[in-house]
Amino acid sequence: MVIARAAYATTSALRANERLLGAFCLCVGAILYYVTMLDQGQLLGVLIGSVAANQNYLHEFFHDGRHIGGVPCH
Repeated sequence: MVIARAAYATTSALRANERLLGAFCLCVGAILYYVTMLDQGQLLGVLIGSVAANQNYLHEFFHDGRHIGGVPCH
């Protein structure tokens, strides 16, 4: 009985770790999706000011990738 409880606790902890890793990967993926497909300079605007929005650094950097992914940007 003690062994069964220890095995269950280990399995539960492993499942919790897998869930946490899955949630982390999902969040990172969502951020990367936003940066590559949707951002128009707002993200860099926080760091370098209005120049980022005017010059569209991220937009130009990911421009070809957006078209390959089927995301219109004009």
